[in-house]
Parts: sequence; C-alpha cells; structure tokens
Amino acid sequence: MDEQHKRIAKDEAVFRATNREIERAEQEGGKTDQLIEVLCECGRKGCSGIISLTAAEYDGVHSQDDRFVVLRGHESVEIEGVVEERAGYLVVDKFGVAEDIVEKESAASRGQ
Repeated sequence: MDEQHKRIAKDEAVFRATNREIERAEQEGGKTDQLIEVLCECGRKGCSGIISLTAAEYDGVHSQDDRFVVLRGHESVEIEGVVEERAGYLVVDKFGVAEDIVEKESAASRGQ
C-alpha cells in the first residue's frame, strides 16, 4: 500500500471520529430514529459531502471498526469494498493495510 492510501485511511478515521461527536450530541436527546447529518467519510481531499441517516443507522454501520459511510462515487476501490447500497450513500468495508490502520485509529480513540 502506498503512502496516499495510508493517508486516505487515516483521513477517513478522522472523519469518523468527527461524525461520532455529531452522533453523540444528537443522541443526548435520546432520539436514535431522528435524522442526523454527518460528513462523508471518504478520503478525498476537500470533500465536504453531507450524508443524512438516523443515529441508529450510523451506529449500526460503525459496529464494525472497518466500515464507513461515503457518498456514491466516493469509494476507493483500492482499499475498500462496497458492502451495502443505501438511499443516498454507500457502506464500505476496508481491507488489507487500510483495515489495519483504521482499526488502530479506532482503538486509539477509545483509549485502548
């Protein structure tokens, strides 16, 4: 895996951490069925895409550390595969070194 793919994987982990904070703020009201808006978790430089989904849907995607939500066409086939197509976005699953990177980033953000 080249340095660009490593950077993309790390950037995606940062977007997910930001989205987790958005999700936590929304869930403080106790409404997991309410739509929230999160950032596209792709690794494209300059992407500011917004994805609408419920907090419960977002939580379900991230029950696996190597899964992310991205806009259609924003998937990186070199480091991830599409596992679900949903209304307005895709769920992608990392593989190889990218998977290792995002799992380490997730563990670090949880303090493990």
